Amino acid sequence: MQPVQFNISNETKYDLRVQASNGATASAPSGGKTELGFGSNDTNITCAMRWYQDGICILQGSVAWSAGGSGADDGWTTSNIICMNGNMNGVGFSGCNEGWVELQPYNLMANGGQVSVTYTNA
Repeated sequence: MQPVQFNISNETKYDLRVQASNGATASAPSGGKTELGFGSNDTNITCAMRWYQDGICILQGSVAWSAGGSGADDGWTTSNIICMNGNMNGVGFSGCNEGWVELQPYNLMANGGQVSVTYTNA
């Protein structure tokens, strides 16, 4: 795979911490933004998106891509719902209490590119 730039905007009332499957980490406080860059050796990436309130993890979702599949999960609990709106190489996605959203075509990220997502409170 070619390099991927991942841009994240956290417009929720919670702090966000990102843990990528290759060991990369990032964080965005409530109202903040962050980004991660992935190189050509990062062929299968899953980013755990974890929201914290007062230092306690209250919700987890994910954003993932590879040469053979891409998608995102906004995460869900009964008391804390986060919505997402994003774009992977020109293909938009959104979710609010949906679970996993699979993106097409299956090889959407095979040549690398851009991933962006904005999270908001429901």
